[in-house]
Parts: sequence; C-alpha cells; structure tokens
Amino acid sequence: MKKFKVFFTWASILFIGIASADMDWENRVLRVTATNQVAATELLKKEIFSLQYDESNTVGDFLRIHFDRENRLMGFIMEYQNVKQNYLTDGSVEFVYELSLTNKIMSLLLPDKKPVNLVVPMLCPYCGQEWPKAKPVPEGLELVPKQIETTEFTGIIIDCRGFKINQCLFPKIYDDLMEEIFSVNFAELSKVTEDGLVQYSMRDLYNNPRTGYNPLRIRAIGLSGNKSTDIKISSFDARRLHGSKKNIELLKECRVAIVF
Repeated sequence: MKKFKVFFTWASILFIGIASADMDWENRVLRVTATNQVAATELLKKEIFSLQYDESNTVGDFLRIHFDRENRLMGFIMEYQNVKQNYLTDGSVEFVYELSLTNKIMSLLLPDKKPVNLVVPMLCPYCGQEWPKAKPVPEGLELVPKQIETTEFTGIIIDCRGFKINQCLFPKIYDDLMEEIFSVNFAELSKVTEDGLVQYSMRDLYNNPRTGYNPLRIRAIGLSGNKSTDIKISSFDARRLHGSKKNIELLKECRVAIVF
C-alpha cells in the first residue's frame, strides 16, 4: 500500500493545501485526501497516471501510446469518483475522494491480449494423444492440457512473502525458464475489468471469496521485471498450475491472489 504526502502551493490566493494519496491494492481503490476540493481532484488525476501499469510502464505511459483513451478516462474519473467529507476537530473540512479501478475505468486500461502456450503437453480431446507441436490446430478444436494435477482447487494463491514486490495492474507470473505462466493473456477480459487481474493481500487468505476454501498454494522463488512487479515460480509448480483443465479455468476467471 503506497502512502505519501504532497504539498500544493496556490500562489494566487496565498493558500497552501496539504493532500495525501493512498492506493488500496487489495480492494483496487485509489483514495486521496485534501483540505480543498481542487487539490483533491488534481491529485486524483495525478495519482492514477502514476500507478504502476506493468513491469516497465505506468498508467501515464500507457495512455501516451493510447492517447484516444485519456479524455474518456478523465470523464470517468469525474463521473465515478466517490466524495466524502470529514469534519475535523479544529473545525476544518477534509475531502476524501475515492475511485474504484473496475468496470468502465479498467476497460480503458486493458492491454491487447497475445497468444500464449501452456507448459504441459496438449492432448487431442478425442483420442487423448499428445498433439504434435508443429501441427496446426483445426479451427473449432480445443486441445486439453495433460492432466498432471488431479486435485480440484478453488483458486490460486502465490505466496511472495519475503520478497519486496511492487504491486501493479497487470503483473505476470513466470517459471524459472521465464516461460509465461499467468498474465492478462490467460484471462477473460470481462473478469479483469470486473475484479482486476489479481488480488493483492498483506495477510494470508482463508476461505476468501476469490480463492475459495481449497486454493492451490504456490511459493514464489523470486521476482522479475524492471520494477520487481513480476513473479517467478518453479517449473514444477508451473506444470501443476497448467496441468489441469480446472486450473486453466481458474486462471481465466482471475481467481488468483498474491500474498506479500
């Protein structure tokens, strides 16, 4: 959770406003507090641009490439922000602006999906034989992963405790060979906009609505990415994660949590 203070000087009216910003990654809510509404609005815009987007970009970097989405995002910020007022003991008023990064706002920030491969052999759904890697898959035919993991898990928890991970909107999970194991490329975009790609948590999760009562728990072995946003797991755990049709469905549904 990121916390800091920012000082604004309004020379024209000889007023100094104090504002703070806090990104609640667990609930995907950006919250700013200021002693005047102008400072709160400006800080809210500034902070969403400075959020870490992926391993190398901020939201602002993404919008510079997709500039057509910026004006629409600004409109959504003004439309969907939640405003509260706190009355302080000295008689002053504190304005709290909250912005939930879901649905319409998140839909403007989605990256383009790219094809990905599983790290387990893929089988013909009819004969059960391994599909040759060089052989094209006919349109309408969906290969199934070789069943390596037989337990029916309800979610996936990646334990990153002990590593100084930086949260971002679109993290990636790799194995120790740097093969992509989970990212937005594995997910249904409707689930990403609704719930976010992953849930971050600073506490262990038991019977959590996102990961259920029997999650697959995987221990991270390291971090990757320019900003230490991405996670590395062992090849053994990667095969467990991909080696179940049920697990692939969990990835599509974004039923993934990162504990740090």
